Amino acid sequence: MGGFSHPVWDTWVYNPSVRVFGKKFSNWWLALLVPVLIACLPLLLMGFFVANDLAGALIGPPAIWNRTFHSPPRSDLAGQYVETERRWDRSTSGPGAEFELRADGSMRVSGLPQDAITSTCTLSGSGSWTGPNDDQQVDLIVDSDGSPGSCPSGAYQFLQLTGHSKPYGFYWVLGDPDSGTGIWFKRR
Repeated sequence: MGGFSHPVWDTWVYNPSVRVFGKKFSNWWLALLVPVLIACLPLLLMGFFVANDLAGALIGPPAIWNRTFHSPPRSDLAGQYVETERRWDRSTSGPGAEFELRADGSMRVSGLPQDAITSTCTLSGSGSWTGPNDDQQVDLIVDSDGSPGSCPSGAYQFLQLTGHSKPYGFYWVLGDPDSGTGIWFKRR
C-alpha cells in the first residue's frame, strides 16, 4: 500500500507549488494571509464606523435630502408647528406636541418630550428661541410652566430645521441623535 492520498492533500498540503496558467507558484504565500488579515483588521473596523456615520447622515433623521442647506430669515420660521409623526419607543398619552415660534424671538411650547439618557420630562411653557445656527438647529430657551412631569427651565437643543423652502418643518431629536428617535413637525 502506498499510503494516504487525497486530491486536496496532494494539491494544497503536500505539494509545495500550484500551477496557474501553466506557471508554478509556491503555496507558502498562503501563510502570509493571517498576518495580513490581522494588520487590516483596524482598517476594516474604521471602515465600518465611517460607513455607519455616512449611512446615518444620508438616511438618518432628518435625511440629508430633508435638511435645509441655507439659513432662512427668522420671519420665515415664525408660525405654529404641530406634531405629524413620532418615532419613539415610549408610549404617550394626551394631545401631540406643538410649539409656536414668533418673529420677535418669543415662543410657546406644550407637550414636547425631552429624553435625556437618565430621565424623561415634557417641555411646557413659554420663553424665547435662537437660530437657526450653522447646523440649521434652533435652540429653545424655556421658562417651565411647572406642571407635573415638566422639564426644568433652561435651554434645549436639537430642534432641527427641515425642508428647502417655505413652509419649513422641524425635527425634534429624542435621546441619542444617532438612534433615529424623534418627532416631525409641520407648520399649521
